[in-house]
Amino acid sequence: MIKQYRIRHIRTAVYSPQSNAVERVNQSVLNAIRAYLEDDHRDWDIYLPEIEAALRSSVHQATGVTPYFALFGQNMFSSGADYQLARKLRALEDNELEGLEPGDRMALLRDTMRRNLHEAHETSARYFDRRTRAVTFNPGQEAFRRNHVLSDFGRCFNAKFARKFLRCRIRRPIGNHMYEVEDTNGKLAGVFHVRDLKQ
Repeated sequence: MIKQYRIRHIRTAVYSPQSNAVERVNQSVLNAIRAYLEDDHRDWDIYLPEIEAALRSSVHQATGVTPYFALFGQNMFSSGADYQLARKLRALEDNELEGLEPGDRMALLRDTMRRNLHEAHETSARYFDRRTRAVTFNPGQEAFRRNHVLSDFGRCFNAKFARKFLRCRIRRPIGNHMYEVEDTNGKLAGVFHVRDLKQ
């Protein structure tokens, strides 16, 4: 399917969900489900339509618009009566976008969102850079990687008692903050985020 639709498949580092945008959405969905549920957790999926509508109609802090508006170029209506009223008042479109061709409207919207995302990224980077230090590794360099191991009752193994870090060797950098890592015998251990590596 990836080849057929010419999708560029980018993998994230192991145990690094913050680099996957979908995980952030999942976190929002889980928080909303927790707010709805009491003691009985069997009917958690009943509230998904309301949660999805709330997420789609909430203004995103970085883009400055709702996800629905970003996709369709108009605001989301929760009822047909609201839509009919907005149509009668000719208030379906944003004033800036009124009178433009659909293609031009979406191009203008994308440019605005791109600018907003860039500004949000710059703000976030300034905050992040104040409290982080640059760490780089070279191919062939020995280091320690965080040991992401799970407990196994069948083997009488408890992850709490396992070593926190294991000796490894850097194979190659992948992007700015990830490295392909092998164990000391040369076997591939996976791709690790720089925060899970230490010298």
